Amino acid sequence: MSTPPVVFYGASGHATSIRDEALVVAPYPLGMVVGYIDDFRGDAGETIDGTPVVSFETWRTTLGDVPVFVAVGDPRARRVLAERVSAAGGRFASLFHVANMSARHISVGEGTCIGAYCSIGTSTVIGRHVQILPLVTIDADCTVGDFTTICPSATIYGRVAIEAGVFVGVGARIVNESDEPLMIGAGATIGAGAVVTRPVRAGVKVAGNPAQELRRLVAMDKV
Repeated sequence: MSTPPVVFYGASGHATSIRDEALVVAPYPLGMVVGYIDDFRGDAGETIDGTPVVSFETWRTTLGDVPVFVAVGDPRARRVLAERVSAAGGRFASLFHVANMSARHISVGEGTCIGAYCSIGTSTVIGRHVQILPLVTIDADCTVGDFTTICPSATIYGRVAIEAGVFVGVGARIVNESDEPLMIGAGATIGAGAVVTRPVRAGVKVAGNPAQELRRLVAMDKV
């Protein structure tokens, strides 16, 4: 089986971690990075493990036919870069092993990656340009909105509806024990290690166990 080329938009440690986790793992490599796009360091002669770091314009003129994976962790930045690639006529690479997804009826959008040793429940819907990093567990009947990032070892349990652009920190747990979906609003941030059992409003940052809004925690600390 030939290894398809892919260009990563992003040249940070986050990008190389995804490269090592998603492109080199068994049962076969998902792709070979042939270029890294960086808007600040591109075309300066820099390489990452021998692969050139190029500008957006160099990608567009010389590698524009190669699918792009947007390898940045911040959901808002990822949306901006994906829209830029799309406007330039680029295509997107998705990085996950279908053979490792044993559950049925899982839908995955373009530009999404699913890391090693993840568990995805049946009838889960995962949007576009989502990053699900290693050791994440997502229960059945969940939805994960476009441009969401779920960091390593996070757990999504019960019926949970995560809207677009959410950031779920390392080891966070979102637990729903009711029959109705637990909503995590668009652009919310779930801090590392937080335990969420109630809905989170759009754009809110929560932390702690049980999770509370950060501004409330700061106010309590000042009392």
